[in-house]
Amino acid sequence: MPRGTSVRHPLAGLTRDFHKIGPLDAAIEPGMAAELDQHAAEVSAAIISSGRSVTARSLGTYLHGFLDGCLERGWDSEAVEYDWETLRVLAICRLAKERGFVR
Repeated sequence: MPRGTSVRHPLAGLTRDFHKIGPLDAAIEPGMAAELDQHAAEVSAAIISSGRSVTARSLGTYLHGFLDGCLERGWDSEAVEYDWETLRVLAICRLAKERGFVR
């Protein structure tokens, strides 16, 4: 069986859903690539600064907290195509794929 998280894991479901609207595998324009890289670096740094390593579990926990905060502020993922929050979630999904946490 290939390495990766269970299809029931929040990273797997969200990555599958966001793959429909975002460039998780395909080549992307340099500006967007830089933004996604910056978001991924910030997410990794936040996880590491909390004393944990970047794992499927820690990334899933970060994602859950991030989305809770977005929803509390009234964010709607369908309101704007590539707003800051959407880019952050895409970066988390891309990071999960690059690290082999999701298939």
